Amino acid sequence: MKTHLIISAHPSENSFSNYLAQQLTENFQTRGWKTEWRNLYDGSFDPVLSGRDLQTLKAGNTPEAIRKEQVKMAEAELITVIYPLWWASFPAVLKGYIDRVLTNGFAYSYGPEGVKGLLGGKRVVLHTTMGNTVEEYEDKGLIDAFKASQGDEVFGFCGMTVENHLFYPQITLADEEKRNHFLEKALAAYPEL
Repeated sequence: MKTHLIISAHPSENSFSNYLAQQLTENFQTRGWKTEWRNLYDGSFDPVLSGRDLQTLKAGNTPEAIRKEQVKMAEAELITVIYPLWWASFPAVLKGYIDRVLTNGFAYSYGPEGVKGLLGGKRVVLHTTMGNTVEEYEDKGLIDAFKASQGDEVFGFCGMTVENHLFYPQITLADEEKRNHFLEKALAAYPEL
């Protein structure tokens, strides 16, 4: 059975991000996938990388909370990440998840030839909601920068293939019709699955 890990990072239960995560979960389950939705705001995972965590990791041991998340990621063939664009970046809870879970020795390693991604074979789709229009960010050259810094430089760095990165503009103004249009766009990002 194929496995799909969905990670969302929005504090509002009524957000488009959480709506999209729920719809993708149901859609993939109907396709026969084993699907797990990790809402990072449910409080079950501390996103703060502590000094103790770092010391433990550097000693070659993985704290149990981190190991559990790494197992979920290791088992997933497909990883979907859904988040709002806040201050041109990830929400802090998602950044913290990345810091704690995508660690040296699990997601990448250093060697004489440089850095090697260890999570090859995994495919990633990113969904980013935003308050502005796509054009406003394109005019500043930021859409490509977001794709690079939030996709390739995180997930690609770890050897994963970023299949798609979708942006949902002016999400706070979206009515039901627009949200449905965005949902169709999101589901179409997974055509070959």
